Amino acid sequence: MKRLLYDVSRWHLMLHREHRQLPRANERDAPQLRLEDELFERLYTGEGELLAPERVNAALRPWAERVHATCDALPSFVRLAAECRGDAAASATAVEALVRELNLPPPDEPQPRAAPSVGKDPLRRPLAAACAAAARAVADLRDAVEGLAHVAFRGGHLPGTGTQEGAPQEHPAVRPLAARLKLDERLRRIASLAGRFKRIAAAKRRQRVKHGADEVTDVEQGADLGRALPVELAKLTHRLLRLDFLRALLERQTLQYRLDGTASLGKGPLVVLLDKSGSMDGPRDVWATAVALALLDQAQRERRAFALLGFDGRVKFEAMVQPSDALPEEGLFVSCCGGTDIAAAVARGLEIIRTHPGDLRKADLVLVTDGGSDASAAAALRESAAALGVTILGLGIGVEREWLLPWCDEIHVVTDLSTVDDASATALFAA
Repeated sequence: MKRLLYDVSRWHLMLHREHRQLPRANERDAPQLRLEDELFERLYTGEGELLAPERVNAALRPWAERVHATCDALPSFVRLAAECRGDAAASATAVEALVRELNLPPPDEPQPRAAPSVGKDPLRRPLAAACAAAARAVADLRDAVEGLAHVAFRGGHLPGTGTQEGAPQEHPAVRPLAARLKLDERLRRIASLAGRFKRIAAAKRRQRVKHGADEVTDVEQGADLGRALPVELAKLTHRLLRLDFLRALLERQTLQYRLDGTASLGKGPLVVLLDKSGSMDGPRDVWATAVALALLDQAQRERRAFALLGFDGRVKFEAMVQPSDALPEEGLFVSCCGGTDIAAAVARGLEIIRTHPGDLRKADLVLVTDGGSDASAAAALRESAAALGVTILGLGIGVEREWLLPWCDEIHVVTDLSTVDDASATALFAA
């Protein structure tokens, strides 16, 4: 379809307008909107099909050519196009940020001129700033999509990855999600934090792999001086044998210990208990929900059953998520009100684990709360957990450790609600 300088395919116009919740393109679109369609085309495809000169509106040509020429001259726009190419959601988000930050005057207004002593394009600096804002908006969108990857929104859930690692991700459910993120500040904060926590979890998983080989199982030949047998190291004390040892080391024939990993091959269910009492309302609930999404991603990677329980004076929300399934979106919007009964939540969590024992042995229960509770039933519940092989990890938000001591095997106190501290991250993601 004819725009200003470019002929943009109707399919690309539809993608742009749907992602931004705009009306369908038509020939009566305002010049600003047609320019936005062209910017989307350039970001999405990396190029555009120019119109024949006779089809270009002579009155609008200088205005459009100036904007496109400034884009061509900006390395930041080139980088932005490379980042967005093939990703319609990212391209639409970038265009929206560009026009919002640039605040381009309409074509019928006098255009700003460069100072004679400078001779630079006055659009260059504001467009560079707009490109930086657009890049941040694209990163935020991808964080949100990643953070909410295992949530089943109405109309379809978002798969966590594309066809290959690092490939642009596109799914129809991204479109309504992007619109919801604009309107729902709480959902946007949950998604952003969950994406951040997933990156922390990934770093902890990489560290866990490094420490996987820790049991001596045999003797082998190699060139690892740290694992060499004492009888081999003793050769270094003899003038002639030292040369023989160095030869064997160079030829990878030194006798050394073989180390194998001792990590278990599978685990039981992962149950997360989220405090939904009135005191959790606000940033604490956002942080706790983001942690739950990161743990859901962890469970999916480990092929573990996952359960999310929201509780106040009773268990008022419950969802069981099997591997490759998704969490119903209602799990993100459980209201915070009422008091706190940890015993009811732990008892229900243990009952879920008892009925879903998993393939092997270890099951985990994670309690996230900002308050205490009557601990008269705690000892009996701890005994039941031990009998089931369940580890109870407590994350206390701004509470004393003693409040959670009756309930938990391991306790971490959270003070910074913008991240997960290293000790808590290790307990959550590297155990």
